[in-house]
Amino acid sequence: MPKKSQAKFILYFLVAFILLFCLMYSVGWVPDSIKQNNGDSLRTLWDKAQKIAIDKQLNLVGMTAENPTRIVIDKIGVDVTISNPNTTNVATLDEYLKQGAVRYPGSGLLGQGNMFIFAHSAEAFVIINNLNLKAFNGLKNLSSGDVIMVYSESNAYIYKVTSVKLVDKNQALVKLDNSKNMLTLSTCNTLGAPSERYVVEADYISTQ
Repeated sequence: MPKKSQAKFILYFLVAFILLFCLMYSVGWVPDSIKQNNGDSLRTLWDKAQKIAIDKQLNLVGMTAENPTRIVIDKIGVDVTISNPNTTNVATLDEYLKQGAVRYPGSGLLGQGNMFIFAHSAEAFVIINNLNLKAFNGLKNLSSGDVIMVYSESNAYIYKVTSVKLVDKNQALVKLDNSKNMLTLSTCNTLGAPSERYVVEADYISTQ
């Protein structure tokens, strides 16, 4: 059975169970021992059941927060590893950028919040020794609806682009808002000239 079908089945089962319990409670068919041992109100029981169902559904469709390890964007030929440093020290982040893309510390994770990933681009350079300095080349060529794949150690997360913008460096600050499950990518317009940045936003679609 597909994961989403399993989640729906569990959700429907829990709802049916709570409704049946409420009916039995109202007609006095619930044993006193259960009433005495469980001080929760029916409303509390209902809320708990809903939370369990939602948590179970999220878990079944792969929504457990995970660190990203790789990003693939077939349209522009991007396939690069992602580092997850635990410091915002600029010099340290620069070293990680030499190894590929970087998830900004404190931003969302896979399946949780706004995940901010950034990397270098160097489209003006034909020959460059470290290819990771060209990790996000072509980001400006993305458009709404393009697919971005971000991998963890065990799952593949699918995102679809919603916007591509060229912004001034002072406007490129990303809000680390965890109220929405999404992805934000950023790269300098030109290597060594961070006056402008491309910012790509994408919404989470599903998990494989």
